[in-house]
Amino acid sequence: MYIGRFVIAGRTGAGKWYLAYRVSSRSFPNRFIKLYDGRAAVLPTPDAAASDNPYISYNCFRSSGHIAVIGNGSQVDPVFDKLTLGYPLRDALAVSLLALDFERDAYNTPRIAAALDASAGAAYLALVGHQKLYSRMVEAEPGQAWLISTYECTEPTSVNLTGDTAERVTDAVFGCPYEHPVTAMTALWDESGFKLAARSVR
Repeated sequence: MYIGRFVIAGRTGAGKWYLAYRVSSRSFPNRFIKLYDGRAAVLPTPDAAASDNPYISYNCFRSSGHIAVIGNGSQVDPVFDKLTLGYPLRDALAVSLLALDFERDAYNTPRIAAALDASAGAAYLALVGHQKLYSRMVEAEPGQAWLISTYECTEPTSVNLTGDTAERVTDAVFGCPYEHPVTAMTALWDESGFKLAARSVR
């Protein structure tokens, strides 16, 4: 089944919170996630064909301290900005997604995002689509995770992932049984901050 891009908020078996993101694409497979300090970006690979599509490259993750946001497009930056200004998770997601609205492509692709306040143990999933808008808190027991995607799984869906490090969770996310995986990343919280890992086909 093809569900497009998806975000995940969950906890490891040891109870550590994480956010994850996977790019699944039929049209633009030549992409990877580059990790920076407190940021990650989806970028075309050097061999990717030139394109003027505005949805190919974007920051997919931002963090500061115990606050983080992950998503499938340019909404990540304004959500992060509002979080750093003190907006609650729900409001930062809802306001930013409503302002940008769904992607104006041939599929009216929804914008999706997940945000986490690791110190409070609070996580939200949010989506804006052609006929849908929500910013919803999710509760996760150790070993539990919730996913939303641009297609099919547009409501929070329980998924089973294994792994106790950012690298292992990323492998599990990349290996989720959905079609056309391209690249994936995880931001795993521990006492010293968010640990990042990424994996790509290319």
